[in-house]
Amino acid sequence: MVMVMVGASHHDVTLDEVSRLAAAGQGLALKLTQSSPDINGAVVLSTCNRFEVYLDLERFHDAVELTTASVAAAADIDLDFVVDAMRVVVGTAVGQHLFSVASGLESMVVGEDEIAGQVRAALATAQEEQTTSPTLERLLQRALATSKAVTSSTGLGAAGRSIVSVGLDVSEQRYGSLAGRRALILGTGSYARVVAAALQKRGCVDIHVYSSSGRATQFAQTRELLPVDADQLVAAIANAQLIAACSGTSEYLVDLSVMSDARQLRGSGDSPVVPIIDLALTPDVAPDVADCGWADVINLEVIREFAPREHSSAILEAQDIVLQAVSEFELSESGRSADHAVVAMRTHVMSIINEELERIRTRVDAETAEEVARALHRVSNSILHTPSIRAQELARTGEFADYQKAIHTLFGIDLDARG
Repeated sequence: MVMVMVGASHHDVTLDEVSRLAAAGQGLALKLTQSSPDINGAVVLSTCNRFEVYLDLERFHDAVELTTASVAAAADIDLDFVVDAMRVVVGTAVGQHLFSVASGLESMVVGEDEIAGQVRAALATAQEEQTTSPTLERLLQRALATSKAVTSSTGLGAAGRSIVSVGLDVSEQRYGSLAGRRALILGTGSYARVVAAALQKRGCVDIHVYSSSGRATQFAQTRELLPVDADQLVAAIANAQLIAACSGTSEYLVDLSVMSDARQLRGSGDSPVVPIIDLALTPDVAPDVADCGWADVINLEVIREFAPREHSSAILEAQDIVLQAVSEFELSESGRSADHAVVAMRTHVMSIINEELERIRTRVDAETAEEVARALHRVSNSILHTPSIRAQELARTGEFADYQKAIHTLFGIDLDARG
């Protein structure tokens, strides 16, 4: 068994290229686990700045090739581009990478508090689709625990910093406080929830929300927002003093034509320029809007440029926590490599006991037979306890092969130490 991550992030490629790769995310894990017996489990982590596939594999090369080919086919992009764009991480480095990602150390906004929720959602999706494996579950659960430890023990991201908060910071730096301003949210997904809370915290009033999928009313009811229908969208854009776009639909929600129509309805007392924060990995705002002169598009590239740099001491402290967590995880996992061997040894002993019990039951009454069975089980558990513990200890230190040979020599038991 080997752990592998195949993925790309803003560190490796442009955000547009991440978006192209992410188009393959829907149903990818299920397809991979159903297509190859070499893939024990798969979890897809897709955010606004990364697309990563975590794999639990029996064999390495064929499964990795299947993954890149599947991404290329599902996203309808060239295989050579996928192979070049998506780097491959293997073994212990997978844990270190994921723990760093979940802790916000690899984010565009270092220390952001949204990524842990995205990792949790990725695990939940894999569990729902039944594409995860016990090892992957332990890996992601430990990553989430590490993220929590980093948040509680360091100053990293202590202010709740996120991509959303940085985007709003940029808007306020350019156009003043959002308190008392009118806002429009495009989308009702996870980012929209964060945006709504952030706008309300900064004193925005008269916050409208639009959903191309028709979920605006339901979303608005629980958040004291105002829903916008499709035929009201242009008027809502004209009324807004800030637009936050985070729907991630396949088509642009705001293009030059829409902005031109909205401009005609815009009040004379409003600022001639409306800031539009486009948080969607697949942009909601058409490129020509940025050049129209009456909209300031603050997209993910702008947010990355303005993202503050965390204090180096907080980063170093967080990295130490991550490294310690990786070490503990690897130690725990190495001991698990003996689990199959322990089961085999116990099964062998229990088969001998059960054969003897069958003979005893033909010679004594049921009550006596049950008492003998309990006694034999207590004795077997006591005898097997130390060999089981030693198997796990030796697996951690890489000396399990000698243990296997000794057990085979003494008892004729073939132990399988598969992980």
